[in-house]
Amino acid sequence: MIGEYMVQMKRSKLVWGVILTSAAYFILSYSFTGRLGLGETVVSAAPEMTLEKVREAAYKEGQLIWYESSPEGQIAKVISAFNKRYPKIKLEHVRLRGADIGTRIIAESQANAPTADVGTTGLEILLPLDERGLLIRSNWTELGIPQKLIATPYALISMASIYCLNYNTNLVSEADAPKKWEDVLNPKWKGKIGIWQKPSAIALLAPAWGEERTLDFAKKLAEQKLVFYQSSFPLNDAVAAGEISVGITIYHTTTAALEKGAPLKLVFADPTPYEPLCSAIPVKSSHPNTAKLFTAWLLSLEGAEAYERATHRGNPWITGTEAYKLLHGKKLSSFTAEQSKDFADISKKLERILVSR
Repeated sequence: MIGEYMVQMKRSKLVWGVILTSAAYFILSYSFTGRLGLGETVVSAAPEMTLEKVREAAYKEGQLIWYESSPEGQIAKVISAFNKRYPKIKLEHVRLRGADIGTRIIAESQANAPTADVGTTGLEILLPLDERGLLIRSNWTELGIPQKLIATPYALISMASIYCLNYNTNLVSEADAPKKWEDVLNPKWKGKIGIWQKPSAIALLAPAWGEERTLDFAKKLAEQKLVFYQSSFPLNDAVAAGEISVGITIYHTTTAALEKGAPLKLVFADPTPYEPLCSAIPVKSSHPNTAKLFTAWLLSLEGAEAYERATHRGNPWITGTEAYKLLHGKKLSSFTAEQSKDFADISKKLERILVSR
């Protein structure tokens, strides 16, 4: 009897041990998870403490210099939104072309001169800076940033250039409009398709399609007697004016014309090519804590929506943005930072196929 009693006591202790351990695990798990408005559940208890410390340090620094390519009128709206959240920080924007951002940060860093606290540009431009050891590498998840927004340890996906088709609704019915990339190869569009002379839209299909299929598509597209434009802005104007019927263009450059009532409609073909624009912090930043705070804000839903409203360039990886709503469920195609050379190589091949004809 005593032996049987002791066995029962041991079993009881074991059961209660499992229950208490499970309860403790549940409590700890619950305490350290939450939603930060970034489109997924992320670790938040420790990051909130980290972000709070960054905020306190940022307030002591008090200012930030941001290299980015958007017009000042647009960025003024972003700065206003940021200052509503963080009124104690002065944000100075320096407008530069994407490639010039990288060149300037390299030159200023090597000369030990003041440089940007945050630079936002393409991954292929940031890669040479990292190779020179000029960008901060950090554990960004400590600031509550989801892994899907971390392109590399030194670059965070802040927004994107999204490529799409558009067409003139006065010339093309919705039934006849191209729905897939292959649809633009229809002979009825010969001489009626416009494209940016930089073939990024086609090159960015390669990660999804493979190089062989992409080059084959380009060869067939070249037979369509394409009309080339120096940028997507005059391209969109030409489609709106009826000079051409269809454009292979960029989403954010078309939205302004749409808001003015231009007879344009957009088509996001699957896969959708996109080029991530990333934010990075130079090691020579004079205000590194303010830079981290601003970057975390830019990747929050609040910051992403403020930037998207101002520039029409959204982040398809942040739930709640217009870009996310437009592209949800579609396959997105782009190159990683490590594939920058592949992107450059196929772009050159496409230029020879498309532009040289």
